Amino acid sequence: MKVLLQYTFRNLKNNKKTTFASMAAVLIASTLLFSLCSIFYNNIAWQADIERYESGGWHAEVGGQLTKDGLEIIENNLQIDKIMIKGPFMSVQLPEESRLPYLLLRDADENYWSLMGEKNAITEGRAPEKPGEIVVSKSFFDNNPGFRLGDSFTLTEGHRMAGGELWDAGARMEGEQFLPEEKVTLTVVGKLDMTTPTTTPGYYAMGFLEHEALNDTDELVVYVTMKNIRDTYKVMPPLMEQLGFEKNEYGNYENHFRYHSRLLALGGVFPPMENFSPGYLSNYANLFFYATLVLLAAAAFVLIIYSAFAMSARSRIRQLGMFRSVGATPGQIRASVLLEGIGVSLLPIAAGIGLGQLFTALMVRIYTGILGDLIYFPFTLRFSWGIALTAAFVSFLTVLVSASLPAKKMAELSPVDAIRMQEDAAGGKKRWLKRRKSRARLGLFGVEGVMAQASRKANRRSFRAGLAALTMCFVLVSGFFCLLTLNNLVTERNAAARHYNILMRWQMASEPDPEMLQEIFSLPGLEEGTWFYRTRVSYWAEPSVETEEFAANGGFADVDSDHYSVLERDGRYRIRADILGLEASFFDDYCRALGSDPEAYNNTEVPRAILVGNVSRYPGIANNSEKEQEEYRMLSLEAGDVLTLEEKLRDSDETDYSFQVEIGDRADKRPVLDEYNSDYSIQLYVPIETYREIVAGFRPETAESYYQICGVGLTSVEKDIAVTEKIREISSRYLAEEDFTIRSREEERQENEVSGRAMEAVVNLTGALLSLIGIFNALSAASVSLQQRRREFAVLRSAGMDEAQLRKMLLLEGLRTAAAPVLTGLPVLLVIIIYLLGVTDLSWKSCLPVLPYGKILLNAGLVMASVGAAYLLAFLSMRKETIADAVRDETV
Repeated sequence: MKVLLQYTFRNLKNNKKTTFASMAAVLIASTLLFSLCSIFYNNIAWQADIERYESGGWHAEVGGQLTKDGLEIIENNLQIDKIMIKGPFMSVQLPEESRLPYLLLRDADENYWSLMGEKNAITEGRAPEKPGEIVVSKSFFDNNPGFRLGDSFTLTEGHRMAGGELWDAGARMEGEQFLPEEKVTLTVVGKLDMTTPTTTPGYYAMGFLEHEALNDTDELVVYVTMKNIRDTYKVMPPLMEQLGFEKNEYGNYENHFRYHSRLLALGGVFPPMENFSPGYLSNYANLFFYATLVLLAAAAFVLIIYSAFAMSARSRIRQLGMFRSVGATPGQIRASVLLEGIGVSLLPIAAGIGLGQLFTALMVRIYTGILGDLIYFPFTLRFSWGIALTAAFVSFLTVLVSASLPAKKMAELSPVDAIRMQEDAAGGKKRWLKRRKSRARLGLFGVEGVMAQASRKANRRSFRAGLAALTMCFVLVSGFFCLLTLNNLVTERNAAARHYNILMRWQMASEPDPEMLQEIFSLPGLEEGTWFYRTRVSYWAEPSVETEEFAANGGFADVDSDHYSVLERDGRYRIRADILGLEASFFDDYCRALGSDPEAYNNTEVPRAILVGNVSRYPGIANNSEKEQEEYRMLSLEAGDVLTLEEKLRDSDETDYSFQVEIGDRADKRPVLDEYNSDYSIQLYVPIETYREIVAGFRPETAESYYQICGVGLTSVEKDIAVTEKIREISSRYLAEEDFTIRSREEERQENEVSGRAMEAVVNLTGALLSLIGIFNALSAASVSLQQRRREFAVLRSAGMDEAQLRKMLLLEGLRTAAAPVLTGLPVLLVIIIYLLGVTDLSWKSCLPVLPYGKILLNAGLVMASVGAAYLLAFLSMRKETIADAVRDETV
């Protein structure tokens, strides 16, 4: 055994090319594996940091009707690690000269200030540390310049009351009163980068809460973290039952109950399968993309390492056979090959971790550099010893597994078979090469072509791993280019299905300033636009009003109530009804397009509306605006029918208000508002004055929902961004910045383009490293293969084959080998494209003209050039050798 070990180490030293090839293969593969694992880890950690920074590190939230008794139950739960408590709202009356009358104050305990996101919103000062210290939103200081950080003042604390109920955090209401309780002395210690909408008559403020100060009747909101994050979805449902919380008729807990689902998912914790929504996993597409890269890297690693050790073992098969003939056991032969694998992998794996971290840093630098200002949260590059040790362990394990396969094969060979270099004799299988004489091939490529074909078949195993890496590189990079192209095609398709390119939302609690809307919709460059109100109510539909087509498709009885707000009760179905109040001239134009008289909808005893009672042929369709618009009639209601509608959307809504609406006309075509519904709801379009009459009977406390204004606008592409900025500027003169949202198609396109470039850069870098692996492996395989065949070449040269013929033979062999990654990758690429077409609902007709043929051909050319370069370098090295040197036996 000692002699065999000495031979193994001497072989590593003497056969520097083979040893270097194996070490380089391990180094590059371990670098790729670690860097992809590191990028995956850093991406998850970065997104988790954002969640913790903005929202806090909680796992679940419980509140609403939770009091001190319920808090004790949560505290006594052995599976809960920490709790963060937010107390009830209090209203602090400000001096009369203040622009808004109240501070809307809410205290939070020490854990809350340590673990939740509000501490990070403090731009000046610090978090409260004792009762009486508060932080206040920045708008308070902007509107009240007399107040500064560090000021202390004594004010009256109490509650806003509306309709006999506490209304401290609600929107401004007419007739509300302030119920004073006591004088409090407050000290402002920090400024919060938070604002409240102008619909609320106060500035948001937070203080410090001591548990001993809680009253038995105080309603609390509690955030919890688990000792084991994976228990979150198991612990919370029983806890909610223990607290006495019941689910509503739709199977949901009301008030303040929710999971921090994104943070949980980033920690690898997902809801039970029955709670999965159709588009849940689409939020984590980037993470799955990185995971796929890691799997590809691992697959490349196995193939490359196996090939490297297989080549090394085959290069010394005759010597191993001699050892067998003098008494070496199969176990000793196997140990020799495995020891060689360990010897050439330890240093490269360690170095691969360092190179992988540098490669990770390069990818992060390029990615963040391209995104620029689109990254609003800093990306911190981390080094994880856990990831490093895991990658090193996987790399080393892969080396052992990859080396054990050729080791086992070498050990099973008999001494005679090994010396004769007949590897497959141990298995009892003989390969018979069936040679077919092809005059056409002989005439076209001559004897060199026949020999090149035979040589390629005989040595194809040597190139298998390198070609596999190049194939994966070709498929990965080309597939990503196709993915980007199809994604852009989907975006263009959806954009073409939308009429308007600017979307506007204004949060109001009362009628808007007409001057603001007039100024916006008369802007130069705004070719077309309108605005409307929208609110939701309920309608109880009888099965008898279902159309035959809808009933044939299952009707309301087949609707999944877990994903759609359709409730069956006493043989009827409660569905949503949208009431849309259209701007007067727009409503008139819509009526005339339907052949109706607009005057018939004004000054009627019962409000009159145009009904659209359609349902999508593809309910729940995502990311396909064309299919979203494919509808058919859901209800058989007609003009003259009177609908009874309810303000109540859920059983818990404290209202019994109902009203009637007469159908003035039934339409199959919606007004052009880019509003389509696939949730089994109906739409009722009314003039703006009729809308105001209807919502006048609604609860005042819900005014924020029914006075929200939606706007749409159409401009040319060239004027899109300029008009959008002007709309923002006008809106900011009438409303606070947090009260409106303006988005434009061109802005989204530019952001998507930048994100696409950043992702393309990451994939190009990964593809480059995969290419480097393939190129190096191909170089190594070609070098070793040609070195092993030098006697063959020497015999051919001695038989009269000149250098030109030899070069032609290798050229034909190289071309066939170089084409293999492309020819193998194209069917895989086709399967990927077919899958993507199925996911995106795109047709071959639409995608064929725009597929990135140029990039695919360039990628294929680079892959083929890599193999060609390998053959060229190996040939240049071989041609320098004399026939006499080549005929001599190899060193043992």
